[in-house]
Amino acid sequence: MKRILSALAAAIALLFPLLCLGEPAPAAETALFAVSAGKADALILKTADKAFLIDAGYARSRGKILYAMELLGITGFDGAVLTHNDRDHAEGLEWLSESDIPVGTWYASAYYTGIKKESKHPAVAAAANRGQSVVWLRRGDALPLGDAVLRVLAPETLFTDKDDNNSLVLMLETPHGRILLAGDMEYPEEDVLLASGQDLKCDVLKVPNHADDDTASAAFLAACAPKFAVITTDSVEKPGTPDPYLMERLYDTGATVLETQDAEGGVLVTMGAEGIRTELIGLPETAEHITVAATDSERDLITLKNAGGSAVDLGGWYLIPDRKNILFVIPQGTVLAPGQSLTVGGSNADAAADLTWNVKRVLNKKKDDGVTLYDAYGNAVSYRADR
Repeated sequence: MKRILSALAAAIALLFPLLCLGEPAPAAETALFAVSAGKADALILKTADKAFLIDAGYARSRGKILYAMELLGITGFDGAVLTHNDRDHAEGLEWLSESDIPVGTWYASAYYTGIKKESKHPAVAAAANRGQSVVWLRRGDALPLGDAVLRVLAPETLFTDKDDNNSLVLMLETPHGRILLAGDMEYPEEDVLLASGQDLKCDVLKVPNHADDDTASAAFLAACAPKFAVITTDSVEKPGTPDPYLMERLYDTGATVLETQDAEGGVLVTMGAEGIRTELIGLPETAEHITVAATDSERDLITLKNAGGSAVDLGGWYLIPDRKNILFVIPQGTVLAPGQSLTVGGSNADAAADLTWNVKRVLNKKKDDGVTLYDAYGNAVSYRADR
């Protein structure tokens, strides 16, 4: 009897850890948020415990990126990746580097053209603002993201004619599926990628180069065989996109196609144990009665006015002039009462301003320079030009 009891106790002891542990915890969901940034790329990847920004769009996309971060529960980025140097991918890196948003590491394509001094590279300049340096990526590199990995499939050689073909092409591999981010890759880089023989099969494809007519061949799409395809473009900003023939090729794959221009906020794709979900994300309503009431290029002053019946907190709202890649963020706690106005001026403005923009000149004296006011969520609220 003692021998039987002893054997039973040993069996229970072996079983006890299994009873306590139960089933393995399911892998956390992965999210791709493609911000509605016009004909531009600003993508957020979130895995179990990592968050990456892939391109930063134009400066004007600031509010939409911040709103996407809020929705995803992100307060900083483990990495910021610049796929290539086109303005519609790189311009937003400047405000990001000047913000208080943590960025662990800055990444960029190891191959680029059109930049004579490395210090002028937008990723290098952004990293330098933080006292950091850039990690250069090429085919074969991999970035661990917790239970996922971000692999670099291209580029592997320099194209000197067009920087689109030096785009980073990235494959996110997760327990629930694969996401292929193709930057602005055109046919020349695509040919090299296909010839490499790498596995391009994916569940979600970020269609290259805003679905223009110079990319995503039938052979490429057959190799990818995506279930979902996300297009980052605006047909007004870039007429002809998405290209109708490319769209036919996409539909032939059976993919569900989503376009950022169909949502004010962007496209959210979530992969998890229950499969893949997609959602078009809007933006909170804005206070449309806040206007750019006047612009005075002679005195370099911008006047904002509350033409409504209730006070509005303008903290986090921002201004962007037509001809400069700069923005001014209105300080937190700036409240504009009904009927009240406030002025914003450059540091050399010819008259006193309520708020000072720390640049020598905001508005161009010799041209009809205008300025756009955006709310904290990236809604374009008001525009005025000095005419």
